[in-house]
Amino acid sequence: MDKLFSEIYNRYFLIVNRILSHRGKITAKRMGEVVQKDGFGESMLFLLPKLTENAWELFEEENGEYRPKLRGVKTPLSRLQKRWLATLLSDPRAALFLDEKQLLSLRKSFQDSETLYDQSDFRYFDRFSDGDDYADEGYRERFRSILKAIKGQSVIRIRYESRSARYISLTVRPLYLEYSMKNDCYRLLGIVRSGSRMRKSILRLSRMKSVVFCRDEAEAFVLTKEEPKQEKLVLRISDERNAMERAMLQFADYRKNTQRLDDRSYRCEIFYDREDETELLIEVLSFGPMIRVEGDEHFLSLVKERLKKQEAFPASC
Repeated sequence: MDKLFSEIYNRYFLIVNRILSHRGKITAKRMGEVVQKDGFGESMLFLLPKLTENAWELFEEENGEYRPKLRGVKTPLSRLQKRWLATLLSDPRAALFLDEKQLLSLRKSFQDSETLYDQSDFRYFDRFSDGDDYADEGYRERFRSILKAIKGQSVIRIRYESRSARYISLTVRPLYLEYSMKNDCYRLLGIVRSGSRMRKSILRLSRMKSVVFCRDEAEAFVLTKEEPKQEKLVLRISDERNAMERAMLQFADYRKNTQRLDDRSYRCEIFYDREDETELLIEVLSFGPMIRVEGDEHFLSLVKERLKKQEAFPASC
């Protein structure tokens, strides 16, 4: 690695340290299992070859097995690491995942570390200005309740403000939370019960006025364990101008499968919900010729339609 510390690659350091801490020799297969378990979807493409081909000279190979040249080590946090962690704690979204006691303890630990930047240093030109109010204590409590419900597979009842400014009561089995960079907001994807019918729905947290757990057995309902069906997008990524790494960061929020085709190109399958289609389309088009859409036909037709509109726009001005 060319950096002592990186918010992107920090997990890679932890994975390598776990492999180096392995007692005795370790096989390439076992290395792959650790990388696959603790890494990202694409880690097998980038990290494993560096280890097995001994690019970092961390192992001695003996009959197809690898003996670490050094053991996993524990190191104190560097000044740069402390400054980075202090910067993360300055982000108002950090309070969503930590309670007040944890926040106070961590901020005290890094109170002498200057942040790398302030939130006021950023000027967003591609993001809506009506993002969620992360400083609101009620918002934080509702966020933590939803997070607890997801982990515990619990059913919750939400008092929700609809787009018509009406308040409705929803019984929901939450599946997961997602963050929209474009809208600067969190959304909940869950299964909503309406009478005897079940439907998948996306609910914005800022519209939630209260979240309570369903204690009464009569309020609970059984859902299939199958994940809601998702659309599949197939991309061919040309690894020019660091396009592959940028794509993995851009599409980090989506479930995906990635495989190398040759030295300069990759095939990436992205699974997404139809509600996120427009946002995903914009993200794909931002890569220009570095990414080619190979499927499905529906998404490909959207790309062609958007490009035709862009081509016709100057002529109409």
